[in-house]
Amino acid sequence: MNKLDPHTLFSLFEQGDEEVYKEHGVEDTLKNPYVLLNMVSRGMENYAVMDMIYMKNNYKNYDKVRSNVKYKYFTKLFGYLERLDLDDIKAAKFVIGESYDLSTLVHNLDLLRKYFEEYELYERCLVIKNTIDSILSTTIHQKYRKKLLI
Repeated sequence: MNKLDPHTLFSLFEQGDEEVYKEHGVEDTLKNPYVLLNMVSRGMENYAVMDMIYMKNNYKNYDKVRSNVKYKYFTKLFGYLERLDLDDIKAAKFVIGESYDLSTLVHNLDLLRKYFEEYELYERCLVIKNTIDSILSTTIHQKYRKKLLI
């Protein structure tokens, strides 16, 4: 059986949404913080599925590189959070859609935070925590404002 390379194992998902947006000429969409947040959230879900598949189908080889793959992949997802402008979220410049799954997003972000907490990467934890706080406060503000307008 071929040796698994932790640097290329999840390369399909590393291209992900960003490449699709660029390919279709809608790169400006990547400036919307909620698009970036959704990319992180879906990335966490994709990782969980791929991790499960590799553990089931190729345990011996995958188990040797599993922690390196997870670190590399989660670091890539964190890179999307670093690109966020929390002021855009707080200023409600962008609005959360009705179908936006807030609880899943917050849950996935918190899983990412806990992962970095295990490695004592507290600067990353702070970025994630600030992002979660900003999302929650903005969501509450938007819902409250919407009720006032009704």
